Amino acid sequence: QEILAAYQEVQVSWLLQAAGVLTYEIRRGQGRTAEVEALIAAAVSQNPAPAWKGAQALAACDTGRDDDARQLLEQLAANDFEDVPRDWLLLAGLTTLVHTVSHLKDAERARALHELLLPYRDQYVVVGDAVLYWGSVATALGITATTMGNWQLAEQHFDAAIEAEERCRAWPYLARAKYEYAVMLTARGEEGDKERALLLVNEALDRFQELAMQLDTERALALKLDLQGIDATDISGSIEAVASLIYNEQPNLQSHAAPDGTVTLLFTDIEGSTELTERLGDKRWLELLREHNEIIREQLVAHEGFEVKSVGDGFMLAFQSGRVGINCAIAIQRSLAERNESTAQPVHVRIGLHTGEVIRDGDDFFGKHVNLAARVASQAASGEILVSSLLHELASSTGDIEFGDDREVELKGLTGTHHLYAVNWQ
Repeated sequence: QEILAAYQEVQVSWLLQAAGVLTYEIRRGQGRTAEVEALIAAAVSQNPAPAWKGAQALAACDTGRDDDARQLLEQLAANDFEDVPRDWLLLAGLTTLVHTVSHLKDAERARALHELLLPYRDQYVVVGDAVLYWGSVATALGITATTMGNWQLAEQHFDAAIEAEERCRAWPYLARAKYEYAVMLTARGEEGDKERALLLVNEALDRFQELAMQLDTERALALKLDLQGIDATDISGSIEAVASLIYNEQPNLQSHAAPDGTVTLLFTDIEGSTELTERLGDKRWLELLREHNEIIREQLVAHEGFEVKSVGDGFMLAFQSGRVGINCAIAIQRSLAERNESTAQPVHVRIGLHTGEVIRDGDDFFGKHVNLAARVASQAASGEILVSSLLHELASSTGDIEFGDDREVELKGLTGTHHLYAVNWQ
């Protein structure tokens, strides 16, 4: 924003391009590349440099248009990239193409890029006059070596890349280097590689989530689930993402269990969060998300619950008592409803709860009860609280919680039909 303001004052075209570079990298990291494709196309029409064309090809990869990406790559790869100008944008152009070549699994082009980049193995990629840092060349070399299937060479490059990114404290790019290293180890599949890959992808995933790097988070989560033998295509939102992470991490919930060994699980997420993000923009969305998170955590403390995990706008909470868990859900919905009365931008969440025996079921608890609680929440409509039949049975005996009619549904990934009950909280 400051660069654009400066451009309005002095009308220097370089400033406009600098703002475009930064916007591209930010939106790409947020998983919103489609929003800047027109900007990239305009930049290419004004300056058909390989760096911008490479960005255009990578954007095509990100948005699922592999044919367009391949066509752009063919233009740039003529004569094994010898036509790429040896100027101040050389490394930016080549390393951008590395990601496209990797995505398209083009081993021949990867080999050509590897040879061109090898003399710069100890350097870092900086776009323009320090407009954007784009990672170490060692990371790009690790990616090309992986695409070539040269595992030993890739390992050497990634070890160097991690050291390089740590040395200059480039945390987003350190996480990306660790993710790409995990990709290589997964592909190689030698003894011990799976364990190392899981360690690296966990470290990368923590950093991606901390920095709200949505595209990188999704890719790292998909790799982690693949390493754990879970179908990543089963994730359709924040609820499922939280449940999948919990399945992998399997935190010890026994200290939060009731005397009978049961734990009540509550899942929640914001209805239509993707559309809200696109409509409101980053700043307003983050403000709204903070308000939402404060309400949930305030009621969690008031009802003596435990925050197991949060990802994006999704939460998993745990309670010793089923009734207390339901009352917390009611308090959350009522607090949000009160907030919505005084704002032009309402927030509506869906909540699902289920009770399971964490002690008796042991490891099966995560595959059985966490999955069921997440599926119950996924069935809830905007502003609705749904509970499983077991929790309904446990909580309805006292008569102080009012339930709606029985709803018989099929839950994805679970056999048979299940009976769910809405809580009348209004």
